[in-house]
Amino acid sequence: MYYRNPERERSGLENALKSENLDFSAAFMVVQDLHQLVQARPEIIRPETISALENVLEDSKHTSQTQSFFLYREAADALASILVLSVDEPLSKQSISSLKHVVNTGSGMQQRAVTEAMGSLPLQIRGPRIPEDSSEKIPRAKWNDVLKLNNIAICDTPVIRGRSLVASINNNSKILVVKFAVTESAVELIKKEAEWMHYLSSYGHLFPVRFKIPQPVQINGSYLFRLKNLPVRPPVGSDINPKYNYAIAYIAHKDYFTYPNDHRKARQLTKDKFREVILRNAWLLGKLTSLGIVHSAPIPLFHNRVQRNRRADHGIYEWHHGGRLDRWLHSCRYPNFGITGIRDFEHLISYQGSSRDLYRHIGSHILSLALVTGSYFRNFKADKVGFDEHGKPLDVRYLFDKSFLKELLQGIFQEYYNGFVEEKFCGDIPFDIEQLSARMIEEMGVDRHMEEMLRVVDQMEMTENEFKDFLAQRGCSEEEIEGYKKDVNDIAIQTGPHLGGFNQRISVPELIQCIGAVSAYCIGSGYLAKKG
Repeated sequence: MYYRNPERERSGLENALKSENLDFSAAFMVVQDLHQLVQARPEIIRPETISALENVLEDSKHTSQTQSFFLYREAADALASILVLSVDEPLSKQSISSLKHVVNTGSGMQQRAVTEAMGSLPLQIRGPRIPEDSSEKIPRAKWNDVLKLNNIAICDTPVIRGRSLVASINNNSKILVVKFAVTESAVELIKKEAEWMHYLSSYGHLFPVRFKIPQPVQINGSYLFRLKNLPVRPPVGSDINPKYNYAIAYIAHKDYFTYPNDHRKARQLTKDKFREVILRNAWLLGKLTSLGIVHSAPIPLFHNRVQRNRRADHGIYEWHHGGRLDRWLHSCRYPNFGITGIRDFEHLISYQGSSRDLYRHIGSHILSLALVTGSYFRNFKADKVGFDEHGKPLDVRYLFDKSFLKELLQGIFQEYYNGFVEEKFCGDIPFDIEQLSARMIEEMGVDRHMEEMLRVVDQMEMTENEFKDFLAQRGCSEEEIEGYKKDVNDIAIQTGPHLGGFNQRISVPELIQCIGAVSAYCIGSGYLAKKG
C-alpha cells in the first residue's frame, strides 16, 4: 500500500486510538490500518505506536462486544509484527514486553488474543527426516524365531500388557516387547515407532537426563513382521487378535511399563520420585519439541469420546477452545511417559508445520503433564470416584497437597521451558499459581460432572451388539441394558469424572489460561533466542 505521508498517517492513527469516543467498529478499523502501516513501513514505528496498541489490549470498554476477540487479536498481531519486522532493538524489546505484560495481567479475550499472537511468531522448527525401513516384504516368524534371530534369552513366560507381549530377559534388567497392530491403520504407526527408536538411539541425540530409548530388533532385515504363533493365549476381551498378527519387537528397560501416577497401591511413587519423574519428562517433551520431534499424544485427550466416529475432529480435545474435557482420570490411567522417559513412539511426528500449530502441541503437552499431576493425588484412593451413598459428588480434596501441587506446576513450566528454549526461565511465572492450584483442587477433587449423553444420532451409527457393548463397557448392568431401546431416546450414563458438564465449558478455565500463557512464552522466547 502506498502512503503519501506515512509519518502523518501513523501519528493520526495513534491519536485516533486515544479518543474516548471511538466506538468498537471504528477502533477495529483504526487498529487494522495501523497494523497494515506497521507491515508496510516498519521503519517509521515509534514507542508511541507500541503504547497505543498496548492500551487497546488493556482497555476493557470493548470486552462486552461479541466480536471483541478480533479487535484484540488485530492489536496483538500488530505488536508481533513490530517485534518481527523492526530492526530497532529497543522497539523489539518494548513490543515483546507489552505482549508479555498482557499475558501476565490480562484475562478473557484480551489474554487469549495475545497468547495466540505470541504463539504465531515465526519460529522455524523443522523435524528430522527419519530413514525408513526399506524392506519389500513383511517376513513371517514364529515366537522362537524372534528369540533366536536376535540372540535373546527370556527367563519367564511372556505376559500380555494391552496390545503387547512382554517377557523378561536374562538378568531381568531388560524386557522384550512384541507390540501388535490391532487394526490395519496401526500397521504403519508401529513400523514408524521402530524407526523412531532407531533414529533417537543412533543419530547423536544424547540427552543429559535419564531417557531409556528402546532398541528395535529386526526379523530378516525388517522391523515389521507377522508373528505366526502366540506363546500364550490372549484373555477374553484382549486387544490382541491372533488373526491380525502384524507386529514389531524391541528391547526396553524393565521399568518401561512403570507409570508415574499408578493407581495400584504397591506401584505408587513417593513424592520425591514423582517430582523427579514428572519434571524430567516435562524437560524431555520440551527438548524433543525444540528438535521438531513432537509427541502428539502424551495422554489421550478427548472433548467427547462418544462422537469420535461422526465428528470431523474425531472428538479429540482442542484445548484452545476451552471445552469440557472428557473422562480426565481415565485419560491419565496409562500416560505415554514414565520412569524411563517418553514412551509410545508411534505418536511421534517430525514437525513441519506453523508456529501456531506448534503452540497448540505445546499446550497439549502442558495440559497432559498437569492432568497426570492431578491424577497422582487422586490415585492415592483410586476407588473413590463418582457419588457417595447419598448420591452426592465425592469430595476427595483432602488427597491433594496444595503446596506440593504448586511446586509441581511451577516446575513443569520451568522444565518444559528450559528444554524447549534451551535456557533457564528467569522472572515471575506467567500465571497465578495460587489461584490455579486452588481451582484444580476444587474441580479435580470433587466429582461434580459424571454424566455423559449417548445421543440418538450416535446410537444410529451402532449395530445392536455395538450399542449393548458400549453400555456394558460403561458400567451398565444387563438389566439396565435390556431396558434401553436403541435409536429412541438420548441416554444419560455416568462415565466421569469429566472436567465440565456435557456440551459445556471446561470447569477449570484457569488451566486453559495458564496453558495459553506457558505455550506463548515458550514460542516467544524460542523466537527471541533464535533471532538473537
